[in-house]
Order: sequence, then C-alpha cells, then structure tokens
Amino acid sequence: MEESLCEKKAFPKLVQEVLQIDKEYFGMKGETLFNLIVEGLGFEKGLELGLDTVDEKKSILFTLNEKNTKLFPDMLKLSHVDDEGVFLKNLFITYANLYPSIRQKILFKHLFMQLEQAIKKKKKIKIYYQGNLWEIIGIALERDISTGYSFLRAKTKDKEYQFEVKYIEYIA
Repeated sequence: MEESLCEKKAFPKLVQEVLQIDKEYFGMKGETLFNLIVEGLGFEKGLELGLDTVDEKKSILFTLNEKNTKLFPDMLKLSHVDDEGVFLKNLFITYANLYPSIRQKILFKHLFMQLEQAIKKKKKIKIYYQGNLWEIIGIALERDISTGYSFLRAKTKDKEYQFEVKYIEYIA
C-alpha cells in the first residue's frame, strides 16, 4: 500500500472563502471536499489566473486519499507542472473560479451522470430525498438563482417538484 501524501499549501483568500461556503453547503469535511476537487480536476487543464495573486493567504493541510495518492504523479506529469504546490494552487484556484453548479457537478459527477441519463431517456427513477423515497421522472437539472447550486425539476404522477441535488442520496 502506498503512503498517503500529506499536503500543506497556502491558498488565496478567495479560494478559502469558496471552500468554506462549499463545506457548509454540502455539509462535508474539508478533507473530503479537497480530495473530491483533486479527483475531479486533477487531469483537467486548470486556470493559471490568480497564481500570482497578492491576496491574503492561508494554509490548508490535508491528506490525499489512497486513490488520489496513486493518481497524483500522473496528474502532475500530464499538467506539465513540476512543482506540486503550484499544481495544487492551480487546481484550487480553478475550482474557486467556477460557478457553484459546476463545482457541485465536479464533486458529485456520478450522481449528475445518473440524473442526466434518466432525464435524457425520460426514465422513471427512484430517489432517496431527505429521508423519503420518491418515484419520479426527471425533467431538467437547473440552477437555483439565489444559491447558484443545482436542483432537479421532476414530476411524480401529475405534480411537479424541485429537489435540491445536495439532498439526493440514492438513485435506483
């Protein structure tokens, strides 16, 4: 078993603020959020904007999970960036500059793929939402104007509902 990488990097205030907002909105621990970001954006070309930001910086300490520890050298190689710190800053700055619904899609890509397929095929699915099982037909994934995060517009029998995606736990 490979040893997990423990990372401590300083990030601009904007990144800190966005990470805090998402931790609170999704009710997840920082470690989980940080690993989902590395997993979701590690092989993508990131923004180089903001790397030289003269903003207040704060360090984040986190440990890469086993999957990210294995993939990290390949992510670094494909990015053509030699410095791990620069690579991670690039990754988190990219994440922080994305719209909330896109950040949400990065964190929960498998859930979004299932929902998008069901909507596309007009397939009846069951979702577990806030402690209740619903049988629905998805209509569309849309953005909440007030939060910027996603909700699922769906119908069940003759009524239409909006389900905040963050509360959808299971799809069958």
